[in-house]
Amino acid sequence: MKEKLYKRFVFLGLGIAISILPPVLAVFSFFPIWCAEGGEYVVSGFTALVLLLCALPLFRLIKKLLASPSVWVMWLIAFIVFFALSKIADEMVVISFVGFVSNVLGAILFRLAKKYEEHKNEEL
Repeated sequence: MKEKLYKRFVFLGLGIAISILPPVLAVFSFFPIWCAEGGEYVVSGFTALVLLLCALPLFRLIKKLLASPSVWVMWLIAFIVFFALSKIADEMVVISFVGFVSNVLGAILFRLAKKYEEHKNEEL
């Protein structure tokens, strides 16, 4: 029983890491965190917004607020929209695609983790 619970948490952890880290790294490679405003440096609002979007899988896991659509579907929609607007935002095409691929892999790991959760309930 402990081994199945351990595997569940491993798959959940890997799912979160694969869903969040690649899009975050893509954002950091294309957009600066800090921008100069007058004589001060402030956090870029656009970068903060995209990073918030990258963290959606974590919010879903914590609060279970996103019943539908799933996060990877939102990334796919974002990829399609930004691909259509690629003349304006080429960087967003890459970021959206990385987010879509990583969240599909994360969804697979979440399914595996859920499989071990169901087995845990059967044993009780």
